[in-house]
Amino acid sequence: MIAISGTTLLGVGVAAVVIYLVVLWIALAFYVFRDARRRSPSWLFAILATLLGLVPPFLGALIYLVVRPPRTLDEDRALALEEEALREPEPLGPPQRPCPTCGREIEEEFIICPYCRTQFARRCNGCDRALRLGWSVCPYCATEVGAHSLTRAGR
Repeated sequence: MIAISGTTLLGVGVAAVVIYLVVLWIALAFYVFRDARRRSPSWLFAILATLLGLVPPFLGALIYLVVRPPRTLDEDRALALEEEALREPEPLGPPQRPCPTCGREIEEEFIICPYCRTQFARRCNGCDRALRLGWSVCPYCATEVGAHSLTRAGR
């Protein structure tokens, strides 16, 4: 039978702990490399971060965790997409406004609400432009405005 002395057993235990620490050190440096690649498109940054993770053993990874970029590239892309989605879309049709009487959306150029028939303006007989109801003369063509009606008189 082979007898194992205490010093041999102690040597095997120390070797196992050293191997474990070396593997842990290399795995930590690999983690730093992968994390740096996820946070920056630059290969130079990834290489320098890996060297930082390797050179002061275990302490370099802690330093990297303090100085690394706060968000990953995927998080930056998701944030940019979310900001884009939250921006107000451009209106597809003509400019709209709410009717002051019924509140429905109508086009800004309307002179009467097609829903509740509230009149906002009238047309000039001279230049056919929209006039406010209180105006007595057309500011575009200087035509005197008579009694307002909903139809275009004389046309």
